[in-house]
Amino acid sequence: MPPIRQTQAYSTKTVFDKQSIQFLSKHLKQALQKKDVVFYQAPPGVKRTFNWMYISAGVQLMFWGNLASLAYVAYAVKDGDTEDAPVVLAPQGKRIAIAGGLVGIGVAIATVMCLYPWRYIDKLILLKGGTTVRLMTHARFAKSHQVKEYPIDQLYCKQKVFTGVGKNGTDAIGTKSSSSHIFLNAKGEKMAYMLDRKGAFMDSKLFDGLWYNSHQ
Repeated sequence: MPPIRQTQAYSTKTVFDKQSIQFLSKHLKQALQKKDVVFYQAPPGVKRTFNWMYISAGVQLMFWGNLASLAYVAYAVKDGDTEDAPVVLAPQGKRIAIAGGLVGIGVAIATVMCLYPWRYIDKLILLKGGTTVRLMTHARFAKSHQVKEYPIDQLYCKQKVFTGVGKNGTDAIGTKSSSSHIFLNAKGEKMAYMLDRKGAFMDSKLFDGLWYNSHQ
């Protein structure tokens, strides 16, 4: 008998979940007929974190740029194979190659540091009408990455937001899912966007209903 009760309780819960999603979906559609709806908002405080990240990226560029400049004007080699051979300025081609390599390292590090905020979603907004989604990121110095718009059916997520764990039911489960990031993909793009489980979702179950697709 206990297993039957457990099954009945689970079935009842599933039915209520479906009814709740249908109810919210209906009200969301009504709201979208009149205005845009903010569906997700990143947790407070991330803007300051990204400001420091941009500053750090700038410091990296300056550091590696200075090293490159020093290498170009002062990199020296021995003029011969003997121990007492004089030290002379390295050939220009070699100095340019070394300086270029150092600049490349700095640019690569700064780019990686900037890619994170460029793909980190600050707001996910369902636009009026309900067919288009606007993603607002923390990108700077690249306006093309600050705001992106996609048809609602072009986005998908391989992870469920709702887990039933934590205050809002969105905390990660287990060690493999310990990261608070959720990856939202756009069809045709290799790099995913990131949302934070600690952010404010209008409704996590409805989010899963709209975009969860583990088979993409």
